[in-house]
Amino acid sequence: MNSNFSRGIFLLIGFTLLIGSGISFAGQKDGVVEISSDSKAGKGPGWVHLRPKIRNLKGPLKFNWSFGDGEESAEMIPLPHYYESGRYTVVLEIMDKTGKLHTASITVDAASQGG
Repeated sequence: MNSNFSRGIFLLIGFTLLIGSGISFAGQKDGVVEISSDSKAGKGPGWVHLRPKIRNLKGPLKFNWSFGDGEESAEMIPLPHYYESGRYTVVLEIMDKTGKLHTASITVDAASQGG
């Protein structure tokens, strides 16, 4: 973990959370699926820990994370993702057992060390 990340951050979907000029998040949800984060934060770039919040979906479920930088994951809870300075849209798509697609997204704003 990068030592520049010394303070905790909690993602509030539908709001923007900004710590100084570090990493901030803003998001959208579909009522069934949300994206949450318990990352450490500070000045970017840095690691972001993402996980789904799922309500009222029965498995089996198929996951597709798109991290906004060309990287993807099919894991339910992906490994922590490293973001360079910049702004990224993270999209999570979950397909339920009936084939219905549920989507949530957040924007990760990793400000540069210089602010």
